[in-house]
Amino acid sequence: MFDDIGFEILKALIGPVVAVGLAWLVGNRLSTEWALRQRRREQSLASVAEFYRLYGEFFALWKLCNYAFRDADHETDDATLWDLMRRSAALEANGEAILLRIASEVTLSKDDIRTLGLFRQGVQLLRQSIVKQRILGWSSSEHREYQAFKGLSVGVGSLAAKVGSVKPPSLETAQQQLRDVTHNKWSKEWIATIARRDEIPVQAELEALPAK
Repeated sequence: MFDDIGFEILKALIGPVVAVGLAWLVGNRLSTEWALRQRRREQSLASVAEFYRLYGEFFALWKLCNYAFRDADHETDDATLWDLMRRSAALEANGEAILLRIASEVTLSKDDIRTLGLFRQGVQLLRQSIVKQRILGWSSSEHREYQAFKGLSVGVGSLAAKVGSVKPPSLETAQQQLRDVTHNKWSKEWIATIARRDEIPVQAELEALPAK
C-alpha cells in the first residue's frame, strides 16, 4: 500500500520536474543562440562602421592634399607634409586591418579577392601622391579611376557586412586569401584595366615622377 502511494507521489513529482528541466534546456539553448546571433550582428556592424570611417577619412585626406599641393598659395611646409604622411600611413594600416578581418572570416570568391586587391591599390595611390607632392589626379566625377574606386568601395562594404554572419574559412584558406588580396599584381591590373586609354593612369604618372 505504501509502495503504491509512494510510486504515485513519485510520478506526480517527476512530470513537473521533467517539464521544468526541458523548459530550462530549451530556454538556455535559445538564449545561447540569440546571444551568438547578437554577437555576430555586432561584429558585422563594427566592421561596416570601421570601413565607413576609413572611406570618409580617405576623402577628407584627399581634399587636404588637393589644397596642400594645388590650391595653397605657398609651398607645403615640412610639418604639413609629415602630417599628411602620418595620416595616410594610418589610413592604410586601418585598411589592412579590415582586409585581414574579411579574409579571415569570410570565404571569398575570385571576384571578391579582386575587389579587395584593387581597393587596396586605390587606397595606396593617396600615399604615393603625397610622397610625390602631387594631387591625386581624379579630375572629375566621371574620371574612370575615381568611378572604379567608388564601385570597389561598395563591394568592400558589402563584404565587411558579412563578417560574423557567415561560417569562416579554414586557417589555410584564410591565409591564402590574404596573400591573394595583398599580391603586387593588383598594381599592374589597376593600370591595365581601370584606367582609360585616353587618360594617363594616375598610378603610372605618380611612379614616373621623382619625389620632391
